[in-house]
Amino acid sequence: MKLSLIPAMAIVPAIEIKDSPFQGLASCSRAEMAERRELPAAERRLLVPDFVKLFRWEAIRSRLPIKLPTPGNPPAWDDRLCRSYYRWLPPEDMQSNAELVGWDDFDMMLRLFDFTPWRPFFAWRFKSQYGPPPFDPLSIGLASFLALDRDWDWATLVRELHSPERGQGYCQRLGFEQDDLPTPSTFRMALRNTDLAWFNHCQTSLAQGLMAYNLIPTQSTFPGDPPGRGGSISTDCQLIAARSHMICRYQTPQCCQPGPKRLCPAREDSKDGCPCDTDACRKHCQYATFLDPDGAYVYCSGSNQPKANPNQPTQPQDKKPSPGKHHFGYKSKSFNIVDDRLSMLWSFTGPFTPANRNDHLLTIPGFDALRLNFPSLKIGEVLGDAGEGYDDILRYVHDDLQASRTIRLRYHEGDDAALTCLKRNYDAHGTPLCPLGYRLASNGHDYQRNTTKWLCHQKCLHQAAPDIRLPDQPQTQLPQQTCAFADPAHPLGFSITVGLDFPDGSIRLVRDIP
Repeated sequence: MKLSLIPAMAIVPAIEIKDSPFQGLASCSRAEMAERRELPAAERRLLVPDFVKLFRWEAIRSRLPIKLPTPGNPPAWDDRLCRSYYRWLPPEDMQSNAELVGWDDFDMMLRLFDFTPWRPFFAWRFKSQYGPPPFDPLSIGLASFLALDRDWDWATLVRELHSPERGQGYCQRLGFEQDDLPTPSTFRMALRNTDLAWFNHCQTSLAQGLMAYNLIPTQSTFPGDPPGRGGSISTDCQLIAARSHMICRYQTPQCCQPGPKRLCPAREDSKDGCPCDTDACRKHCQYATFLDPDGAYVYCSGSNQPKANPNQPTQPQDKKPSPGKHHFGYKSKSFNIVDDRLSMLWSFTGPFTPANRNDHLLTIPGFDALRLNFPSLKIGEVLGDAGEGYDDILRYVHDDLQASRTIRLRYHEGDDAALTCLKRNYDAHGTPLCPLGYRLASNGHDYQRNTTKWLCHQKCLHQAAPDIRLPDQPQTQLPQQTCAFADPAHPLGFSITVGLDFPDGSIRLVRDIP
């Protein structure tokens, strides 16, 4: 058994890179962006000025390794004797672009990044000083990532590390001695005792490092936007299946707790359920998936298609049922930084909850965590589907983030009724109306005050009938005789400024950019 002394290391919560080559990475013009919209993203990147020059392996190799911080305030690593020792090694096996063929993402990560700052994350597992000298916790952690990346079980991971073809290279990069490797149970126990938050710290470390190199943008990269304007963040939810197969759709975490007298949610809903009065139910309900105690059932209905869909059948009997699906498990919310320079999204993991939790309840906690982890990130726009269109989220985006709300409208029945629109002075799409029922036109958004100005431009002088009128309203009228703004003294006509809400206090249909 070969032992190595891994020296003590201080915690580096943040890094600063002053000479990053990506600092000058420029966007194309708006005209060029419009011309290239139909091209695949990979082809568009090749047309970005200096992209090929900056991302050539020969240019990047001289600047390696990419440095990373240690966020999350873990305890500092004290020097210790270990049976393995991870250290970043220069990529001597890669000299040019031509030699990158055949390498996958994980192989590249081991050569690009120095993961030494992650050692304190995985060192939290140590609880005792007894027993034989341990393996370097960072070697164990990176090997676990390798198994997850390859979708290997622990036995396969150990077999691959022993492999004469690939194992020597893996062991060298991970810091293992090939004749002294952990057993599958060691990896299994290590992962089981690793808190999910520590993995999130690893993700935060990668993102903070790439932000320090100006690769992940912290402000808008849209062509023509002034320096300092916040970037765009899109949100989305993903359903994740549980390990277990669902037996009872009414399962709650309490069903996985011991006790024969627990309440049964299924029986409370007039279903058969389980009385939980047998020996089989003493440890937990026999119908509970105890490997996934927080898993929940949800039926996802509806469609992402727009309301005006030309593929809708004309005959009622030809209509197909809603394309919903049954799901048992969890839900993960992601927050994606839109990078217009490179035509890509930088995705960040958000809240992870049971599947039956509503999407919009995860949005504000997710943004709070994002702002806490990345204080340099400026958010100027939030993009989302109609599931984000609730008042508390719209208010949070406007007041707390001070960002534009580019969120699909959440409609209510009767929104397009003429009387409703005229009474509240805005239509079903959130477009303000003048008192006579003409739609106003946006005159631009004030990014300093976060307000939008709407004008009529004396529309009634060149359009006889209002856009919104009651069914019994006369077709012709002389609005210039009844509207105080239909005269040369007011060339812009009737105007209104909309900020957080409409004059009636409603927020649901307010959007900052039409």
